[in-house]
Amino acid sequence: MKKKDRNAKPDEPVTEQALPQDETQEAAPQDAPEAEQAREATVEEWQAALELAVKQRDELKDSLLRAQADFQNFKRRNQTARSDGYEDGVREAIAAMLPAIDNLERAIDAAEKTDDDTAKALAEGVKMTLNTLMEGLKRFGFDEVPALGEAFDPEKHNAVMREVTDDPGKVLEVFQKGYRVKDRIIRYAMVKVSVEG
Repeated sequence: MKKKDRNAKPDEPVTEQALPQDETQEAAPQDAPEAEQAREATVEEWQAALELAVKQRDELKDSLLRAQADFQNFKRRNQTARSDGYEDGVREAIAAMLPAIDNLERAIDAAEKTDDDTAKALAEGVKMTLNTLMEGLKRFGFDEVPALGEAFDPEKHNAVMREVTDDPGKVLEVFQKGYRVKDRIIRYAMVKVSVEG
């Protein structure tokens, strides 16, 4: 049933209103050169977009590779710092025990110089204690710096006295033992050195 137009006069025939053209229908092609230009512009836009995407991908890839390298460097530095911190802690702890080791050695020397059997028996117990302590510390790389009779080495020995002899450059006497942990000296040996006359 047709709808009446309210504005239409009663004696005029009712006409159907024009419906809008279906938007899904394609417009009739205009002349060919303009359509060709539109297609070329679209290809150029796609090429530009592709180039931009490739550039962004390369930048992100470089950024990712840099981040991975930075993280690996961080892990390496962190591991080195932890290892160095541990080694420094071991050296400091052992260095703090050196006076006790010196006192145990002095006690042994003093007890062995007496004729008292009780003192000698006590010295044996102190020796066992000192040996146990030294063996335990050796697990951490603790070792005595060789000195007596060795060639003087300022990297290991601290010369506090000199004596003129025919064989210069030798350690003649050790006043205090030197120690190292692995390759690091924690206390230099205090020594008397022979020199030329």
